[in-house]
Amino acid sequence: ELPVVPLFETIEDLDRSPGILSAFLDHPMTIRSNHYRAEKIGQTSTVQQVMIGYSDSNKDGGIVASQWGLYRAQEKLTQVGRERDMRIRFFHGRGGTPSRGAGPTHRFLSALPHSALNGEVRLTEQGETIAQKYANRITAARNLELLLAGTTANTFADAKVPKQEHPLEGIMDELAKSSRDAYQRLVQTEGFFTFFRQATPIDAIEQSRIGSRPARRTGQQTLSDLRAIPWVFSWSQSRFYISGWFGAGRALEALQASNPAAMESLRKEAFTWAPLYNLLTNVSASILTADRKIMSSYGALVEDAEIRERVLSVILNEFDRTTRMLELIFDGPLPKRRPRTHRLMQLRREGLNQLHQQQIELLRQWRSGTQSSQEADALLLKLLLSVNAIASGLRTTG
Repeated sequence: ELPVVPLFETIEDLDRSPGILSAFLDHPMTIRSNHYRAEKIGQTSTVQQVMIGYSDSNKDGGIVASQWGLYRAQEKLTQVGRERDMRIRFFHGRGGTPSRGAGPTHRFLSALPHSALNGEVRLTEQGETIAQKYANRITAARNLELLLAGTTANTFADAKVPKQEHPLEGIMDELAKSSRDAYQRLVQTEGFFTFFRQATPIDAIEQSRIGSRPARRTGQQTLSDLRAIPWVFSWSQSRFYISGWFGAGRALEALQASNPAAMESLRKEAFTWAPLYNLLTNVSASILTADRKIMSSYGALVEDAEIRERVLSVILNEFDRTTRMLELIFDGPLPKRRPRTHRLMQLRREGLNQLHQQQIELLRQWRSGTQSSQEADALLLKLLLSVNAIASGLRTTG
C-alpha cells in the first residue's frame, strides 16, 4: 500500500531518470501495487509521483545545466508515463534562492514543459520563503491563489495546444553543456575548496542548528560530501551567489562567437519563450544581488595569496562576463531592465554592508584560535547572529 516515490537530484540522476522510471514502472511488483491502489479508490489507473531536486543538480553543474536538465528530464518522464497510460505528478524540491528553483510562482509554472502539470503539482517551500509567503493570512491566500490559477491555466493551455519542439531547444542543450563545463572547471581547479572554506562563513554555518540535517553527509571535508543547502547558503552570505550565475556568461559568449545567428534568435525569444525567460531572469536576479566589492572583501580572508588571487580573478571575470552578456540580451544595463530588484538592493545596501563588514571581522577573530573556549563560544554566537541578520536582509539566501 505504500507508494514509492523516485527522487532524481543530481545531473547524472536527471539524465538517467527516464530509464530508471521505465524499469521501475515495468517491474511486476510496481504493476501489482498500482493495480491494487487503483482498485481501492475505484479508478482504472493511478498517479505516479516523481520528485525532482533543484539543489543538488545546481551544485553539480551550475544554474543553466540544472534548470535545463530539469526541463529535459520532465519532458522525458512525462513521456514515460504517457506510454504506460499513467499520469506523472512532479514533486518539485524547491528552495528559497533562484539557484534552488525559487522565483515568482506564475513564472515558475509557465516555464514547465508541456503536459508536466496535468492538473496537479506538488512542491516544497523552504527557509525564509515560508515566512515571506505564508506567515500572513492575506499573502498566504494570494500565493495559494497564484499556485492554483497558474496550475489550472497552464494545464488547460497544454490540453488545447499540442506539444511542439521549440527552435531554441537544441541551442539550450549547447548552453547547458558549455555552462556546466565552465562551472566544473571552477570547482575542480586547484585550491578552490580552500578558497570556499575561507572566503565564506561555511565553517560558522556548520556550527549552527538551523537545518533538518547535518551540513555534511558523512563528515568528510570534501565538496562532494557537503550538502547543497549549506553550499548555496554560504555563497549567498558572502554575496558571491555563484550558484545562481556562474557559467552562464561563458556559455553565452561562446554561443555568440560560434553561432551569431543562434544568439540573435535567443535574444529575440528572451522575453517570449517562458523557459528561457525564467532562466535569464533568475540569473540576472542573482547577478544583481551579488556584490563585486563584498566578494573581494570576503576573498581577502583567504590566507594563501596565490589561491586567493587566482580563484577570485576567475570568479570576478566570469561575473563581469555574465553581466555583459545579460545586458546584451536585455538590451540595456541590468539596473534599468530589472529596476525593482535593483531598487530593493539599493535600499538595503548600507545596512547590509555594515553587517558584512561585522561578519568578516568576526570570522577573522573566531578563526584566529587565540581565545579561550568561553570567548570562542561568545564569538560564534555573534557570528551566527550575523548570519541570521544577513539572511533576513537578503531574503534569498536558502
